[in-house]
Amino acid sequence: MDADEYRRMADAGDRHWWYRNTRLLLAELLVPHLERRANTDPGRRPLVLDAGGGTGATGGWMTRYATTVLADFEPMALEVARHDHGGTGPDGRIVGHGLLPVQADLNRLPFADASFDAVLCVTALCHRMNPDPGAIVRDFARVTRPGGVVCLWEPGVRRLRRGHDEVTHTGRRFSVGDMRDMAVGAGLQVERATGAYSFLVPPAAVIGLVERKEDEKSDVGRNESGLGGVFPAMARAERWVLRRTNLPAGLSAIVVATKPA
Repeated sequence: MDADEYRRMADAGDRHWWYRNTRLLLAELLVPHLERRANTDPGRRPLVLDAGGGTGATGGWMTRYATTVLADFEPMALEVARHDHGGTGPDGRIVGHGLLPVQADLNRLPFADASFDAVLCVTALCHRMNPDPGAIVRDFARVTRPGGVVCLWEPGVRRLRRGHDEVTHTGRRFSVGDMRDMAVGAGLQVERATGAYSFLVPPAAVIGLVERKEDEKSDVGRNESGLGGVFPAMARAERWVLRRTNLPAGLSAIVVATKPA
């Protein structure tokens, strides 16, 4: 991903409506699992992996519930994450229960089998530098402890291409079925497979049709308020729906799956 995009992510992480609402939805999906793991072994704080977590804009909140290892390939993103969520002091030792940045390639994870209680991966399998997303998901299953959870969140609607995809080096999009198949292929038991941000599909499709090559830009750099609060309100309504059912499609495709005990 372009360094400028990481800077935009760092600047917008606290302000942009998408990041705020994404963190809220991720918390609804993952906190019950993290709390269950904590209750299973009260003497041990859960350990989670934010795989391809960039600046920590989508996964940094997990430090409230677990010691969080953020693995990303880009040193600039790791520096931002260390500054914003850091759990290491100047000597490299762990301080408190913050976020622990680690430089790593998702195609060659440097972690031992059954290391983590949970693995979160948000919009990383889609990148061009990751040629085999299914193999990466199988590796996520490898590093997850039995009974642990893997949560995958990727761009949805296969045929949708926009300028944002070019800026973020997105090589592919996924259907909800694609996400489910990758989890099942990794030996995981799927608990949730759903679309999200379904209300954004029509405007994204329109943007993709009218956008000219020279106009290509990241979504992170525009419309931080979400049309003056309209999109955040729609996201709240969608989260209410998602508490009760799954959606067949959306601008994001999500799967939550557990590793058999």
